Amino acid sequence: MQTKTEFLIWDKIVCSAKKRFDNKLYVKKLSGIDPEVYDKLVLHIILGFACGEDHNSISTNLHNELEHIGVKVREDSLDKVLADKHEVFNSEIYAAYIAFSMLESGASEHEVLGCVTDLLENPEKT
Repeated sequence: MQTKTEFLIWDKIVCSAKKRFDNKLYVKKLSGIDPEVYDKLVLHIILGFACGEDHNSISTNLHNELEHIGVKVREDSLDKVLADKHEVFNSEIYAAYIAFSMLESGASEHEVLGCVTDLLENPEKT
């Protein structure tokens, strides 16, 4: 079960990422998707890159997940969506990587939230 603070960590990362690209365009293209599912897809992209997955693996996994919930999307369309996200989401990918590292090292969720917030709101300090 995810704690409220852990939810806030990942939500902070997703909200930051959604400000870095034409989020409205993708929401419109995926209009049949619940907004919560859409946020999970954005997080999946970030976490995939943070864990070292390559573009093709992330694309295939997203395609399979969307198919599983009944959303028909061509895999080449997902490839186009992902094409620049490694660069566009660079700060969020780094924040997710740091969050994983800190949590695995035993840092408190509040410490991790503070660090993620600092990284995303003050990127010039990193």
